[in-house]
Amino acid sequence: MTQKHLSIAARIMIILFAVLGLAFYGAAVPIGGLDLLKDAPELQYAYLPWLIFMELMVIPDYAVLVLAWQVAVSLGHDKAFIPENARRLKLICMISLATTAYFFLGNTVFFFLNMNHPSVYLLSFVLSFIGLAISAAAAILSTLAHKAADLQEESELTI
Repeated sequence: MTQKHLSIAARIMIILFAVLGLAFYGAAVPIGGLDLLKDAPELQYAYLPWLIFMELMVIPDYAVLVLAWQVAVSLGHDKAFIPENARRLKLICMISLATTAYFFLGNTVFFFLNMNHPSVYLLSFVLSFIGLAISAAAAILSTLAHKAADLQEESELTI
């Protein structure tokens, strides 16, 4: 598969993630929360704090998608191993790590405030692990991209 095809595939995946994020944050979270209140009206006190908590994750999630889009575009232009991509991947790592910490700490606070079900809290461990894996993958790719950019620069200087 060529870099151009990889770039196109990456951009399609990023668009799909953006659409899924829109469906999740725009519909599933607010509407699902309201549906939950129909079955459990005693949880009314927790709806607005949870809604705000969840919706605040939209900003970093879409920031990561923008950075990933920029990496995919540069890949299509045969510029995969450039210092800018290494910086973008490092930023994706930091944003992912911060968002994961925010998500886990928020779930923990809600759990101790009796605003979180134990099964949801346990699920937050799994989701936090996925966030940490994304952050680690971005850190590894950033390091490799930086080393490859340095090697490419050295190679161009010797020609």
